[in-house]
Amino acid sequence: MRRIIRTFLIAFLLLCVLTCFPLVRALSKTPAKIYKNNHGVVLTEEQYNIIIDMYGKNYFYKMTADDYEWFEEAFTNGTEIEMKFYDGYQNNLMGMTHSTDSKKISILKSCSSTKCTVITTVKWLKNPKVRSYDVIGTRFNGTNLAENTIITRVLSSNGVEYFNNLTQYSNGFGVSVKLPTSATDIVIDQKFYVTSSGTVYASYQHATKTISLATSKLFTIDSSGYGKVFNFYGNAQETFDGMGGVDITLN
Repeated sequence: MRRIIRTFLIAFLLLCVLTCFPLVRALSKTPAKIYKNNHGVVLTEEQYNIIIDMYGKNYFYKMTADDYEWFEEAFTNGTEIEMKFYDGYQNNLMGMTHSTDSKKISILKSCSSTKCTVITTVKWLKNPKVRSYDVIGTRFNGTNLAENTIITRVLSSNGVEYFNNLTQYSNGFGVSVKLPTSATDIVIDQKFYVTSSGTVYASYQHATKTISLATSKLFTIDSSGYGKVFNFYGNAQETFDGMGGVDITLN
């Protein structure tokens, strides 16, 4: 009887090995998908999908090492990256989304235990007719800047230009950017750091007529404003297009 039981156990173990081994071997031969461009930039599939969602497919092929540094902290801090997109009037798992026929706005966060990296991006889907001073910025709810670094830039066929026309309040900020006169493929993005709690509301407002830098700064930060961020006053009233804003929860 013992011999029969022992024989049965040996046969059962052999069957398990023969059945499971091919599966383990198959899994071990499935490498993680990576994307590499001619400038030596290497992205994981998740990182690649984030880049093309925010900037379009062509941007990845033009990315340099300097471009990668813009995302490096968000990509390498070992935490989950979360995004929201404006892409039509509908609801999805990431919350309410919205876009216009001319531009798309998105927001990304990547948080450590002490602070979050936040990147807001606006991609022009059509070349803007009016090229004056637009405003991109943020309102804080239950959070604040973790450091005083706010980087805002405009990418286009003309190259990259940085802007520091900052108007700051205790509950948020806005930066005025001048759209390039004759460029195409325009993208505006902004990176900053906040504490790991609360909610960030982001908005981009396009001037519908030519205005001065001083006029673009005539705003306060308020939940009742455009995109739940910008409350324009004085000569800036009824000057901007009133596009809605995105938001993302940090904790």
